[in-house]
Amino acid sequence: MDVGQSKFETNTKIVTLLDAPGHKDFIPNMITGAAQADVALLVVDSTRGEFETGFESGGQTREHALLVRSLGVNQICVVVNKLDTVSWSEERFLEIQNKLGSFLKQAGFKERDISFVPCSGLSGENLTQKSKLPELNKWYNGPSLLEVIDKFNCPERPVSKPLRLLVNDIYKGTGSGFCVSGRIETGLLQIGDKVLVQPQNESALIKAITIDDLSTQTAYAGDFVSATLSNYDQDNISIGSVLCDTTSPVPSSSKFEARVVIFNTIIPITKGYSVVLHLHCITEQAIITKLISQVNKNTGEVIKKKPRCLLKNNSAVVVIETSKPICIELYREMKELGRFMLRVGGVTIAAGLITKVFIKHINTIKLSYNK
Repeated sequence: MDVGQSKFETNTKIVTLLDAPGHKDFIPNMITGAAQADVALLVVDSTRGEFETGFESGGQTREHALLVRSLGVNQICVVVNKLDTVSWSEERFLEIQNKLGSFLKQAGFKERDISFVPCSGLSGENLTQKSKLPELNKWYNGPSLLEVIDKFNCPERPVSKPLRLLVNDIYKGTGSGFCVSGRIETGLLQIGDKVLVQPQNESALIKAITIDDLSTQTAYAGDFVSATLSNYDQDNISIGSVLCDTTSPVPSSSKFEARVVIFNTIIPITKGYSVVLHLHCITEQAIITKLISQVNKNTGEVIKKKPRCLLKNNSAVVVIETSKPICIELYREMKELGRFMLRVGGVTIAAGLITKVFIKHINTIKLSYNK
């Protein structure tokens, strides 16, 4: 199941909406969508019994909130949907707000970055404009959902950094060449640019750029684009590849050191533990090959060197090896390629930040474009 995408405008913003699937079977797709997001809308069902199922009985509300925070999203709006099914009850709204609010703060969201909006998707009440329903207005005088979205703070776009375009789709174009789509995380892209495709270590030429099916000469960090590549073999690129500056290539490696926080695991994590690594739109089999140290979750101070195993709520420094080289960066240099999740058996067990990349050698760039 793909991540749905649409676009709309508010008074001050052009908003790209990424509709990530909510079912537990599609968490990898949800991670792909959340990894590209600046802010999050967490839609919860306020129907009696349904919210409890999603929040308290192994549902996806908790996991989704943890995932988006671990993926770097700092601002979140909880959309309390279907409040019409409980007669626009203030008591029910406050109950959900109190339970979820406490959990979101524990997950790492700051109170000022959390908001709650009552609404009904079926009737459209309080979505695009403030509700005029007496049942709601007698206790709620806050903004509509659209107004909350309009007031979100926009993150700074690192246009001056080297180009990093993370490929999340590949398809045949209408003319010669083929197209890749994805979000430009840093830098800018122009028609005629010669770019390096990593980890393939081959260069290509940008023939055309479109944003929302409209041609453009230049695209910047934060833009979701489709780029037509020429003089490059489509079979040599894959989802998870990165288009970058030829003079400042993104590192590719199959081994890195990271600081991880363990969420939930039934079996203790030991050396040789197999996991599935999710990094942006990359999904790759991996092995935890070394437990370097257990550290304090808040201060980073070493508690124990070379621990035998890691348990729930532990924080540690580990070495991870993937089945093949992938594009990664140090978290301090580029958060989008330095942050990852680990899953086992359909359950998210840890989140991590890359602190060291092991690079065996650097290949000579293969020039495949025509001058």
